[in-house]
Amino acid sequence: MLEATVFWTGELVTNFLTETFAISRVQATKDIALYISLRPDNLRYDRSLKRYLITDQFVPLLITGHPHECLHVLQATQNSSASILTLISNLPAVEVVSAPMRLIDIAVLRPILQAARFGLLLEIEYQSMTRPELAERLVQPKTLVFDGLRWHMRAFSLTHGEYRDFVLARICVATSKGKPDSPSPVDTAWETLLNVNIGPHPGLSTSQKQAVERDFGMINGCISTPVRAALLPYFLLALRIGNDDLKREAITQQIILLNRNELGAFIDFN
Repeated sequence: MLEATVFWTGELVTNFLTETFAISRVQATKDIALYISLRPDNLRYDRSLKRYLITDQFVPLLITGHPHECLHVLQATQNSSASILTLISNLPAVEVVSAPMRLIDIAVLRPILQAARFGLLLEIEYQSMTRPELAERLVQPKTLVFDGLRWHMRAFSLTHGEYRDFVLARICVATSKGKPDSPSPVDTAWETLLNVNIGPHPGLSTSQKQAVERDFGMINGCISTPVRAALLPYFLLALRIGNDDLKREAITQQIILLNRNELGAFIDFN
């Protein structure tokens, strides 16, 4: 934890260890001293900032430093319960089908994490699929989003004057530009929570509808899921819900969006 924190955020405050592991400040200081004895060139203490900072000579000892290592941890923190029971010896064989991982440059991910953590501006070179060439954008990252297949950065784009999503793997260069002159506006689409209601396709038989309802835990033919308005397109895409739910073959589609009219103000179904 100590090394990963330094590597990905560029700094370490002793209180972080005391609060995370419920240990005394004396114990945390000893742990830091032990780490420094193992990797003396990885950290330096800044007396003015009262924290340890990463050095240019940093060499990982306990982590790989691979971008996906960090992203897996971030994803796990959202999906795992507070208490995890390990039953390795009693589990059956498991095989997980994984999509190819998007390549993310470590030189891009680290400044993004630090900018999102400390409220910094970034100048990025981004390859959009709507234009043939790279474009420079000045952004203030807010949070990272995993849509089930790839990672995005939700950021306020000073270039466009609005919040936008940027695919991490399409950011070629990310350079810190320090603190912004003024705070970014409220991300209304992020703060707005919507209820997305899905139900079984009406073209299914009664028995098939009941199977779909059991599959999704539906009650009275419906399950409602709260989704941020900014993430609605990703949620619907993951469920293969679009503008042709009712037109697609029932056996293939299986589920449909029940409150399309209600959500029409937040996404274009045309």
